[in-house]
Amino acid sequence: MELPWLKLLAQPCRLLLHALASGPSGPLAALRVLQRVQAREGPFPWQGFTAALCMEEPTLEGPEEALAVKPRLLLLPVVCQRNLFSLLQAVAAVVPADCVLQLLRAARGDPNLDPWVQALGALLQRGLRGEELSPPPPALTAACRQQLRCLCQKIAPSKLEGQRKLKWCPSEQLGAAGDAADSVLPGGKRKKASEESLEPDEGRGGKRVLLEEVVFDLPGSQDGEGEAGVEEMPAETAGDRSAQSTAGAAPESSQQDAAGEPGRISQTEVAAEVQAFIQMHGPRLKMLLLQESNRSELSIPPELRVLSHCSASQLEGLCAFLQLSTCPGQLLVRFCSWLLALTPDLSYASAAVLAEQLFLKRVLSLTQPPSRHLMAALTSFCSKYSQPFCQVLVAPVLREPGEGAEQTKLLCELVEECLEPDYVRLVLSQVLEVPLSERLLPVVLAVLGRQEALPPELFDLLVLTLCRQAPAFATSLSYAKLVTAVLTMYQSHVTPAHRSRLAAALEGSNAALKKSLQAVLGAPAR
Repeated sequence: MELPWLKLLAQPCRLLLHALASGPSGPLAALRVLQRVQAREGPFPWQGFTAALCMEEPTLEGPEEALAVKPRLLLLPVVCQRNLFSLLQAVAAVVPADCVLQLLRAARGDPNLDPWVQALGALLQRGLRGEELSPPPPALTAACRQQLRCLCQKIAPSKLEGQRKLKWCPSEQLGAAGDAADSVLPGGKRKKASEESLEPDEGRGGKRVLLEEVVFDLPGSQDGEGEAGVEEMPAETAGDRSAQSTAGAAPESSQQDAAGEPGRISQTEVAAEVQAFIQMHGPRLKMLLLQESNRSELSIPPELRVLSHCSASQLEGLCAFLQLSTCPGQLLVRFCSWLLALTPDLSYASAAVLAEQLFLKRVLSLTQPPSRHLMAALTSFCSKYSQPFCQVLVAPVLREPGEGAEQTKLLCELVEECLEPDYVRLVLSQVLEVPLSERLLPVVLAVLGRQEALPPELFDLLVLTLCRQAPAFATSLSYAKLVTAVLTMYQSHVTPAHRSRLAAALEGSNAALKKSLQAVLGAPAR
């Protein structure tokens, strides 16, 4: 968030506010932040966080820009205020009561307070008074659920006719409907329907959406979106879905090109499958991404679940259709908030494709600090898919030639505030795979600043790299700081062999740096 006072807060508080500003799934992202902070640093500093938000700050109000003084809480974006009070509702048991009261008093100072925030504040107030909250009414009453079940049975009374039109019938029953001989794939090849029936159910079950799931299980079903999705499905796409349902789970069934060679998929088939996939799912997702959201804070569009069951090429095509690499920051945050709440989690391959499509171009082209939208999207995505994020985004940034000052600052911030210990070590190993430069030294310092335990082999590699490249940094103050950090923060790891190698490597350093480093080298381990 672009607020001057935000930089004055402690790192855990800044990271929590970034997560809360990440969109509809902000409370979920904030819960992850609290878990990481507690595992790494102990209890979250609620007292300091509350005092910072209740501190008054001058601001300009109204069209006349009249000077006013308001608590910082009221200067946060509305979505951040909503998410904060939702988070307090979820973790009320661990937040001191006086902190909640201070925030409630600060919120009541705004006559134009958002109604959502007012309602959440009232619930928090009742909870503090010990009043028993009445349970929320069920999304669907028993009578309504029974009516919907009857409707499902009327729509699909038999496996043969009703499900044939909506493409929900098992592949072995397609033959009885007239497709028993074979089906024609987009590339002109013919594939026996009997081959599909040999695929294991568990490999294909995840690709087929049952009508009952659409109506009863999806988060948006209470708004009537499940029924709308059934009505909007064009009948002519039934054949296309058959090819798509098997593309990700059983690629072996079509791994022959037009010449008949096994183990290869023709480019024509792949292009046709991707095009059919985009035509089926692209327009609806684009409309959902562009329209104003009226969903509950933690719900996602049911249409987004297709991301868990598509191939990498289909996902790349969908990202290109949605123009995710160049979309505005608000849409990027919205899409990433959907990914955060998506279940089941994406596969590594799908997450890697999204990391590249969403962020790589944006990060490599940074010439100024990232916007609050980009930072919020990076934080939320990185919190759930750290490994593909590091492999796809961090590695290319490290290998990028040139100064890259903004990229370096961004990597340092992610290392210091977002990554789990395992992925901090992964970043260090990635840095040591490329030649060290002045641009990369702050990244190594940020890694060491976390003071995470390093495996002996990784620490040996770090010392060896510092020794080998010492001549290139004979006058570098950053290099001297890095060597000092290694010797002071990881004293228990430093052996006499390490000290002798470093002492020999520093012989050619600048006189002043050499003297200070030799003093550190000669200091006995504590």
